[in-house]
Amino acid sequence: MSRHLFSRKNTFILGLIASVILVSGGVFYLFNKENLAKASGVTPVITPSTAAVSTAGTITYAYTTSATLAIGSKIFLTYPNAYTGALSTVNTTVNTTAPSTLTNSVGASTTVSTITLAAAVTSGSTVTVSTSALTTPSTAGNYAITFTSSVGDLGGNFQYVGSANVVNVTAAVPVSLSFVIRNAGDTANTNVCDLGTTSTASVANCTYRLKVATNAKSGYTVSFATSGALTDGTYNMTDSIAGPTGTAAVAGTELYGVDVTSGAITGAGGSITLVSAYSSTGANLIKWNPGSTVNLYTANKPNSPAASADTTNTTLISHSLATSSNTPAGNFTQSVTYFVAPAF
Repeated sequence: MSRHLFSRKNTFILGLIASVILVSGGVFYLFNKENLAKASGVTPVITPSTAAVSTAGTITYAYTTSATLAIGSKIFLTYPNAYTGALSTVNTTVNTTAPSTLTNSVGASTTVSTITLAAAVTSGSTVTVSTSALTTPSTAGNYAITFTSSVGDLGGNFQYVGSANVVNVTAAVPVSLSFVIRNAGDTANTNVCDLGTTSTASVANCTYRLKVATNAKSGYTVSFATSGALTDGTYNMTDSIAGPTGTAAVAGTELYGVDVTSGAITGAGGSITLVSAYSSTGANLIKWNPGSTVNLYTANKPNSPAASADTTNTTLISHSLATSSNTPAGNFTQSVTYFVAPAF
């Protein structure tokens, strides 16, 4: 007889163990066969899904139940112990109704809050667990909050605390900057503009190009200074008047000046703007003896001209000299110095 009773007792204990499941945090959750058949995986929505570290506030956990949660049904909410605070019937609601009971089981790394419903939730309805008890962890991380319910629903999602779920993609584009003075066809570098041997019968000309290449996002400004007038040291050539009106060059009438053709730049939507004093009208020449360093033109975008023969994305400078029969003989010179200021 004692052997028979012992056998029955063992059978009972084993049956009980077979119906118990251990969930995160060390809480035992009892599933019967009916609950196992109804078990439904859902994806809850956590609000806010992103939060700053060490921040107190209301956290909601919402999902759609697959079966009716009667009064007395339970929801088991599991969250990392990195959250501080404790859920209670005072600071937690299920669909705005306080639970009838709420207990917390603190494990090695997670806490399980067992929430007993005081109001029923019909199948297919949203279950919203809301609590103001928790403060987010002090360390940035992607924290999983999971749940099970006594009707077999289960699921989980993340609350992203801080920036642990953010990837910062970086790149460094090196600075590109070059400036050369080129001949009129942009085929070779030059530092000479030779007006040649003048004649009263014609106007002498010489040209060169200013070639700036840079990836400065706001473009660049070109300025210049001169050594003074075009002179032989004792006699100064007659300058054109300042722009933008300038002075028309006539053979046989002494006059020295410059015409500037600004060109274009390659940066999308970019343009070059000449300073008004150097924007000649028609064929008039502009005075090229400012007396100090002055701005010539500004580009508002990067420029990447071709390696050679680019007569579009370069600026053409044309010096002209007309002499008269009263212009003294001699060797005349003027030094022009250009500067580029990129705008990164």
